[in-house]
Amino acid sequence: MAVFQSETVIRARNQITIPKEIAEARGLRKGQHLVFLVDDDRPDELIVRPLRDSYAGILTGIYGRDAAEREAYIRGEREAWS
Repeated sequence: MAVFQSETVIRARNQITIPKEIAEARGLRKGQHLVFLVDDDRPDELIVRPLRDSYAGILTGIYGRDAAEREAYIRGEREAWS
C-alpha cells in the first residue's frame, strides 16, 4: 500500500491544485468532479473522493453470478414472505 503526503495552497476563490503525483496515483482527470467529506468529530481531516461517472453495474452480482443463482435468491426471498 502506497502512502502519499503532499502539500498544496488554497488560492483566491478557494481554489487548490492537486499535486501531480497524487492525481496520477488515483487516476484523477481534468474536469472530474470530487466530493469533499467533513466530519466534525475529526476536525483535522478532510476526505476527498472522486465522484463516480456512472453507477451502472455497481451492484452486478449482488443477487447471484448467473440466472440460476438469481432465481434461487428470488425464490428464497418469496418463501420468506409466506
